[in-house]
Amino acid sequence: MKRLIGPVLAAVLAAALMAPGAGATVPPKNCGTISVKSKRYQVKADQMRCGTAKTYSRRYLSRHVRPSGYRCKAGASGSALKFRCSKRVKVFFAIRR
Repeated sequence: MKRLIGPVLAAVLAAALMAPGAGATVPPKNCGTISVKSKRYQVKADQMRCGTAKTYSRRYLSRHVRPSGYRCKAGASGSALKFRCSKRVKVFFAIRR
């Protein structure tokens, strides 16, 4: 029995050391500004391409059509955040400038 404790303990410790840690928190990337109906918005995105985020944002702001599979919420009244849309880890949002 004592002979099993050493290898088992070593295996458990090795597995614990090899387990991936939590990833670093990275702020969303700035995708630039867009103009919709004479108003300017700064678009930011996380885990998606800027071109896609800008296209989705322009469509959402002009026609209020959300992309397939995304959940969108309007920003609080009086805040600069216009909307925020997410689908699992993919997120994009627009800030009024």
